[in-house]
Amino acid sequence: MRAAPCHWLLGLGAVCAMACGGCERAKTEEATVTNGAKLRLVFKHQPMWGDPTILRDRLAAFERAHPEVVLATEVLPNASEVLHQYFLTALEAKSRDFDVFVTDVVWIPEFSHAGWIADVSDVFPPASLKQDFIEGAAQAVIVDGRTFAVPWYVDVGILYYRSDLVSAPPRTYDELVREARAARQKDPSLAGFVWQGRQYEGLVCNAFESIWGHGGEVSKGGLVELDTPAARAGLGFLRELITNGTSPRSVTSSTEEETRRAFQEGHAVFMRNWPYAYTELQKEGSPVRGKVGFTTLPTVSGAPGHGALGGWQLALNAQTPPEKRAIAIDLIRHLTSLEANVTFAIAYGRNPPRLAAYQDARLVHEAPFIAQLFPAVSRAWPRPVTPYYNMMSDVLQSEFSAVVSGVRPADVALPRAQKLIDRITR
Repeated sequence: MRAAPCHWLLGLGAVCAMACGGCERAKTEEATVTNGAKLRLVFKHQPMWGDPTILRDRLAAFERAHPEVVLATEVLPNASEVLHQYFLTALEAKSRDFDVFVTDVVWIPEFSHAGWIADVSDVFPPASLKQDFIEGAAQAVIVDGRTFAVPWYVDVGILYYRSDLVSAPPRTYDELVREARAARQKDPSLAGFVWQGRQYEGLVCNAFESIWGHGGEVSKGGLVELDTPAARAGLGFLRELITNGTSPRSVTSSTEEETRRAFQEGHAVFMRNWPYAYTELQKEGSPVRGKVGFTTLPTVSGAPGHGALGGWQLALNAQTPPEKRAIAIDLIRHLTSLEANVTFAIAYGRNPPRLAAYQDARLVHEAPFIAQLFPAVSRAWPRPVTPYYNMMSDVLQSEFSAVVSGVRPADVALPRAQKLIDRITR
């Protein structure tokens, strides 16, 4: 999501070229299957960022258990928007170039509505997912009562704080503002609270979290409700953070990395970000190493807040031939098992979607930060589950940005957004 425009175009060209070669490879693959040779299964995923042997060993174990299969893996660009465009191109063309692939948490309704990913409810019943997985993660892959993907790892918005500057982690927005003000009175060079306010998807996550923190739900009964008192209060609060000096004006041009760097360099008291930042903050040489705590997001009431659900799922290409479907589903089961959850959490810092992983002794001992994230991930809420989310997000980014930048007040921007979203969804 943070790729520069020129990189985006280069990446798009590359992935489109990959898609165009799919038809010829599919023909070769079908011929191989027909001749009775090994089945070729293709798995497309993002980089895991870490020791590649951990994932390779996991995939090798799958091949040993399935000697009739040749497993090919392809690592794709990390930028979400580039991947989305690639999969749109490939899946719309009914490509058989890959079988199992990663999907962003907000793509499932879109891809299932288009018929591009297979219904796997027979193997992964919705009731079982709701029992075994974090609630938000399960909700994100179940569309109209059917399962269309399996959670691979999850992400959630959390609040970081300087434990050497704050007496206790804030539970309410008032406490956050008060603690930030007290720290800034001692050191005026500090920013009170940094977050992601640039016009992009990160702003949508921050805005939803603030709306939820003010008692709003946004998505209810399949409809998106934005023109509400809670939404006006939530957006108004973000704008007020800037006008009252708690947040610097620079947040309106900040993404995750700008806020992470400012906080890590010791220039802020509080930061909203994703869990990935913790590893960076605690690296040797980090100015704030050993001085950082984290907690769930604050709310008006003081109840633990709901962070926006992020993360990736594994889906089955609807064009995968019947003779490969069962083995492809076995690969999804293998990579999303409890054992895989714990292994990838320890090796790569990937937050497990399975509930049982957070009680696993290995995780608690070897990755205590991830184990301690359970209160936050268990309360994570998905963004609106709708096939039209990407179009909706364009509207939200524009109107939310207008509010936090002071171009339009919330009571003007939200009716505008509601009108456009109603046209998209209805």
